[in-house]
Amino acid sequence: MIGTFKTIVETVRFRATHTPDQTAFVYLKDGETDEESLTYNQLHSRARAIARHLSPTLPATSDRPLFLLVYPQGLEFIEAFLGCLYAGAVAVPIAVPGKNRGANKIGFLVEDAGIKTGLTTTKTYELLQKNFSHDPWFQSLNWLVTDTIPTTETPEFPLPAPDDLALLQYTSGSTSQPKGVMVTHANIMANSAFIQHAFQNDSSSVSVCWLPSFHDMGLIDGIMQPIYCGFKAVLLNPVHVVQRPLRWLRAFDRYGGTYGGAPNFIFDFCVDRSTPDERAQLDLSRVKHIYNAAEPIRASTLHRFTEAFAVSGFSPKSLFTCFGLAESTLAVTMCRVDRQPSRETVDADALTEGRIIGRPAGTPDARELVCSGWPMSDSVLRIVDPETGRVCEEGEIGEIWTKGPSVTRGYWNKPELTVESFAGYTQTGEGPFLRTGDAGYFREKEGLFVTGRLKDLIIIRGANHYPQDIELTVEQCHEALASNAGAAFSVYTNDGEQLVVIHELKRAALPTAPVQDIAHAILREIGLRHALAPVAVVLLRPNGLFKTTSGKVQRSACQRAFLENSLAEHYRWDSIQVNEKQT
Repeated sequence: MIGTFKTIVETVRFRATHTPDQTAFVYLKDGETDEESLTYNQLHSRARAIARHLSPTLPATSDRPLFLLVYPQGLEFIEAFLGCLYAGAVAVPIAVPGKNRGANKIGFLVEDAGIKTGLTTTKTYELLQKNFSHDPWFQSLNWLVTDTIPTTETPEFPLPAPDDLALLQYTSGSTSQPKGVMVTHANIMANSAFIQHAFQNDSSSVSVCWLPSFHDMGLIDGIMQPIYCGFKAVLLNPVHVVQRPLRWLRAFDRYGGTYGGAPNFIFDFCVDRSTPDERAQLDLSRVKHIYNAAEPIRASTLHRFTEAFAVSGFSPKSLFTCFGLAESTLAVTMCRVDRQPSRETVDADALTEGRIIGRPAGTPDARELVCSGWPMSDSVLRIVDPETGRVCEEGEIGEIWTKGPSVTRGYWNKPELTVESFAGYTQTGEGPFLRTGDAGYFREKEGLFVTGRLKDLIIIRGANHYPQDIELTVEQCHEALASNAGAAFSVYTNDGEQLVVIHELKRAALPTAPVQDIAHAILREIGLRHALAPVAVVLLRPNGLFKTTSGKVQRSACQRAFLENSLAEHYRWDSIQVNEKQT
């Protein structure tokens, strides 16, 4: 029955009727064996019960109310999210804010979207009340605690229309203030169909997902995809997996997982934080598709992961790559069962100039790029010169543009930004396209290669430098530096735009790390590999780097914190102020 429904609501209703006792979701509360689950019948009943409590708050007009969803990872979020959709309302998921982190974003979001009601659990409400009872955003909301709502017989609600707004997916804000992406029911179904087709998921699949449910990747792929295809999903808490990454892979083993995905950094974590004996005890032979997405994909990471977990029965053919963003619901391009990710080794210097020159593998000053897949047949992908609108030649670097049924409606209450990002037209008048803001090139046979984020480009003395290239160089300078924990960005000085690099130290290395030697090694390697001289090198305490919930480096936030002297600094070498300091 895959592909015959128009909305996720209709899909859940069908499964609750025809496979009521089938397990839809399993949540591992401790990341290991303490589990709770929901069948499709239970999910349907809980969603209807919550929708019934939301109904009195619905306006008599055609305007659809927005409900803020503030939930920890778990099954209660899924019930509340579907409850909003059942009621014909718009869900606005957000992370539970901590006392010292996230409150500004949630305050901005409530004001930006004009939200009047918040949904949460009993324990979370008590936590919010303790930490934020005096904050204007908390006081402005009417709160509904959904885990106390009894499950009773409730009449069916009218089905939403495919073009109705389903959720506002607030962007993580890696380069700008978060914006509410308007995702319709049709967008969800189109992107779900794309993912299903690429990986050939069906009712026999089993997914394992630890990504936050309020994030587009955790929501669309971790929750919507299992419902769309009718397979069981095993969910974990992101905190548990980041603490002990092998929990993710152990869940694949324990539950016969066949499918899942994660950002690049967690694949490195799985290798770095496991022993050969632990890997040998794992059975990953049933895994068909694990994809790497959501941040720059490193070829070295793919190599390391497949080599390290070969002993677990993991096949290199099971590791895929994807490219996407919230503005396209989730996926834009994906590798597929019949089209494995290709790789190219190119000249690193030419790449910074926007040119692709092939080099033999292992060549000095070369960079290995990994394909991020191909678009769906009902979508259009173009590589375009962002200044002129000229469609680039095959293999030429430009901005990645896309259009199709997964492209969302735009940004909530931001018509000018919507036109800027969602109304791109080529020189020949083809459009409108979503302008992704990412740079890359495309070849029909080899697929899409993402080379960087346009807004993150560092331009010094007229030369372009991709920050992720510099960040990789820094990471490899010393064993005391943490993996996937650095940022490179530019600052303006009297001498023009200059480079700054910051990087976390490993916790175990913090007391004895030779910080001066590390800083000087970083300066030396950046000079040798990139012909650049940073004006500052900052070594951070663990967890001092600003990242989004999906693990993307927030370079703009890092830049602001550097300029405001608010970084979690352990040591700084600074030629701007000609000083060195250590905390």
